[in-house]
Amino acid sequence: MAFNIGRSGSPVEAYRQDAKLGGNLLTPEERLRLLKPYLPPPRSDASRVKAQEKAPRFGARRWLKKQFHMLVFITIHTFFSLYLKIRHAYHAVVNRVYSVLHHHHRTPQLIQRDVNVLNRLPKHLSVILTLENDGRGGAGIQRLIDEAADIVAWCASAGISQLSIYEKSGTLKGYLPETHRAVSEKLAAYFGPYFPALTMGAPHMPSVSRPASPRAADVADGCAKHLSILLLSAEDGRDSLVDLTKTLTEMSQRSKISSADISMELIDAELSESVMGEPDLLILFGPHVELAGYPPWQVRLTEIFHVQDNQGVGYQVFYRGLCSIKPRMRLARTNDRGGRLLTTYLTMSHPDEKTPKNNSIDDSRHTREEAIRMSLLHPPIVRTGAGALNRALFTKKVDLAAATVQDPRLISKYRKVLADSKALLRQDRISPVVTVPEDKAKGLLERGRKCLLLAPGVDAKEPDTWGPVLKEAVEKKELDVIPYELELGYDYWSHQDIMMSILPEELSDDIPTGFNVAGHVAHLNLRERYLPYKKVIAEVLLDKNPQIRTVINKIDNVGGDSVFRTFQYEVLAGPDDMAVQVSESGCVFEFDYAKVYWNSRLESEHRRLVDLFRPGEVVCDVMAGIGPFAVPAGKKGVFVWANDMNPESYHYLQQAIKTNKVGQFVRPLCEDGREFIHKAAKLVLVAAEQNECALIPGKPLPRTKAKAGAKAPEPTRIPVPATISHFVMNLPASAIEFLGCYRGLYAGQEDLFALATARKLPMVHVHCFSYKADDETPLNDICARMTKELGYAVKPGDPENEGEVAIHDVRDVAPSKRMFCASFRLPKEVAFDAGS
Repeated sequence: MAFNIGRSGSPVEAYRQDAKLGGNLLTPEERLRLLKPYLPPPRSDASRVKAQEKAPRFGARRWLKKQFHMLVFITIHTFFSLYLKIRHAYHAVVNRVYSVLHHHHRTPQLIQRDVNVLNRLPKHLSVILTLENDGRGGAGIQRLIDEAADIVAWCASAGISQLSIYEKSGTLKGYLPETHRAVSEKLAAYFGPYFPALTMGAPHMPSVSRPASPRAADVADGCAKHLSILLLSAEDGRDSLVDLTKTLTEMSQRSKISSADISMELIDAELSESVMGEPDLLILFGPHVELAGYPPWQVRLTEIFHVQDNQGVGYQVFYRGLCSIKPRMRLARTNDRGGRLLTTYLTMSHPDEKTPKNNSIDDSRHTREEAIRMSLLHPPIVRTGAGALNRALFTKKVDLAAATVQDPRLISKYRKVLADSKALLRQDRISPVVTVPEDKAKGLLERGRKCLLLAPGVDAKEPDTWGPVLKEAVEKKELDVIPYELELGYDYWSHQDIMMSILPEELSDDIPTGFNVAGHVAHLNLRERYLPYKKVIAEVLLDKNPQIRTVINKIDNVGGDSVFRTFQYEVLAGPDDMAVQVSESGCVFEFDYAKVYWNSRLESEHRRLVDLFRPGEVVCDVMAGIGPFAVPAGKKGVFVWANDMNPESYHYLQQAIKTNKVGQFVRPLCEDGREFIHKAAKLVLVAAEQNECALIPGKPLPRTKAKAGAKAPEPTRIPVPATISHFVMNLPASAIEFLGCYRGLYAGQEDLFALATARKLPMVHVHCFSYKADDETPLNDICARMTKELGYAVKPGDPENEGEVAIHDVRDVAPSKRMFCASFRLPKEVAFDAGS
């Protein structure tokens, strides 16, 4: 059909109409005729011949140009390589010299000797650590925890009481209890029996505390008496800024806050409260300055130190970082009500720096300051014995000073300024912004009667104690200093504080603070000497942990009378409700805590082993319980044959498989573990021979493509392998006794592991108990027992080497007993033994 362009207007309009109709309006010839005026003219043969004649025949100029470029490249490369080699050698020599001249030898006195010559130490130190290989294999995580523990010990010895540790992925935050334990052990190694108190936490997470030793006053002079450790990750950086922005926007839209009140001071105060304040020094242990998502708001005025070409955490880098910080004047900017710029210079000095004392300040003021600080740290002594808990007895009143703010818009400004000048009260769980007492509120604006609590060293009746910043604000009549009586009640004191106050002094050396949590149930294991106080201990535990509704105490050993690892218990507080729900590794488990075994303290161990499993492998969990290894592994795409001989565990395992939708990967069984080991190998081989697989649906098509009739992608087929990659045996009391069942596991099937197949014999992970010792005693004990059961000699070492075992320290279970995990590659002599 010929198309009349004249009727449709211009050629452009005709082409557009043809495009709208899917190319059915114009013929190809007509379409070409329309496009021809817009195409470039064709190149003539004459011009092509002329261009070829102009090209050089021999290319001498091109060759010389290429050689010149090569010469320039080689010259630059040579000089730059020499520069890098010399720089690396220089930094290696300097680091070596520092490591020789300044080595701590795990002795706080030596670290004190190093830092005593410095002009100034940071009050708040921050460091950035890196997780090697994304934590694969578990070794990177353990090394990360060890590095954090070393840095904490160095800070404690140097007298730095506040430390923040940043690790981008948040893995360290996920291992907070393990990190706290490692740090506590490291402090004990440095300080012996006289160790400082320790508080470790993370933003939006409950903190973990360890009290100081009974003779904490004997900690070496100059060392920190109390350490505050904050663990950070990338989510505490820009994400916190975004969340705060959303919150302030919503509050402004709902007229809860005026847009004029949103200032830099307010944002700074909120971020300091929710995340942390600004550190004085940030130390990087990498070879380059790479902040890796570190909270940006908190490093605006922070000094950043790093050593070029450095690899790894070392004391010499830590010490050089402390040497790099110098006394300086910090400039803080705020705006007054008239919009004029106020500039305040805050002198930052070493906390122990010798400064001339004002003759008007006598010793009584320092005594008062110390007394107030002690009042804020310790509750009243209430020896209630084994009777009822009287919460009213824990009320305590502390005399302080407060700065009333005449204009509420200046609260954020003066909160920042007073905090920088150390005049603001800084105490855990106490907000420095409080309501002005009614009898002191005269003359203040009706909107928001607020005041700022001042540090214990500030006395409302003695202006000499106020400091220059506070005095200047009072002279401008923007602040007024008044006496303030701070009342601390039962809710303020921590669980540790209450226990120290209630229990007799002879029992305060080892207060029962640790407990296992399963859903809403707290599981205690009280020693005999604490049993008279069990009801009071349970009551305090309920008060201080809102998520807990039931507290129980174990009255026999796990597995003592039951092969299913259950135990007898008594309810100390709350209802006898043992139906719990637990979330772990992104999976949900629902079970009756009285009928199955569950230990929330093994979460990191569950995660460590699951991280070793690769998608598409086969894992056999011999003592699976309700599936803390099996279900997360199945969610990862690992085939798991999960077995437990407890019918109740088998029931809840089936339920967990269904709830978490891992039925394609996890297959439950209920058999004796000894029989299951050989049966599992046969079941896996049969499944592979029958071409069993998991089908993973493809990614859904976008709506536009689906409407257009596009074909949906085929599901991904993941076949079951013919052999098992890992065995897990989490029965520490007797798992080693099962090792003899692996003899002859693949007898007569050696061809499955021929060199051409690249298959390896299974890795066996067996949990066990052994002695608690710092030497090789527990490792040798475990290897001796394994050798006896296997009939094959093993020793500590690399599990990939035949006859060697990697032994991982899992956790403490008793004062003289620890739990370990021994991992080894099943030897050929055992797996192919035809005589079994």
